[in-house]
Amino acid sequence: MTEYTVEQHAVLVGLIGKSLISRYEDYGTDIFINIIVSYANQRGRRMRKRALRDGMPLNYETFLAYGELSFPVLPGDYSTQSRDPYINCCHRCQWYEAWKKYDLTAYGKWYCRYVDMHLVQGFNPDLVMVARTAMGAGDSCCTFVDVGYVQTDESVKRIAQIKKQYSHQYVKNFLYHEAHFLNAFRRIGRQALGDQTEAIEQEVLSAFSEQYGTKLAEEVRALSEQDFDDID
Repeated sequence: MTEYTVEQHAVLVGLIGKSLISRYEDYGTDIFINIIVSYANQRGRRMRKRALRDGMPLNYETFLAYGELSFPVLPGDYSTQSRDPYINCCHRCQWYEAWKKYDLTAYGKWYCRYVDMHLVQGFNPDLVMVARTAMGAGDSCCTFVDVGYVQTDESVKRIAQIKKQYSHQYVKNFLYHEAHFLNAFRRIGRQALGDQTEAIEQEVLSAFSEQYGTKLAEEVRALSEQDFDDID
């Protein structure tokens, strides 16, 4: 069985950024940022739709419980800097490790800067998460501030209960997220670059297949054709 990993997702993100920025410099950066924002907003909207369908409030507790990502975490990877407001620190970012390994940090830093805040905004525009620091931008850790959210022992218990009841249904593997990011690239790229988008996609998938094989690259491409606004 094929394993779908954080590293694959990070590398695909980095390769798309590299191709765009190498070709179009500042304009390529602008397009790349728009892809990241679109991808994050769409993820947040899916979480919102599921929460509303389940009759859950659109607050931080629900947001923290309804995430689509799941990956192995080691002790010490995360710590709580503050509970009022809630400030979460990531000391080992697996996306950053992948970008560093494959010399893609210059492109991955844009993902660090924009993805989380726009994921929250897609879930509920009245909530604000600030990415205060990011390893991809040269900081020693990634620091996220959930503005207006105070974490208590009771809220931690409620989040755990929500996860137990619902979230296991909604976690997506990294093949899904790789395909979603490629889909976001294609949508935004066509608006900004027209027919040039196809050549960039071929370049990216060729580099991706060199690292992870043609089979995985084709799986990503095929799955990227779906509508990522749909929820299960």
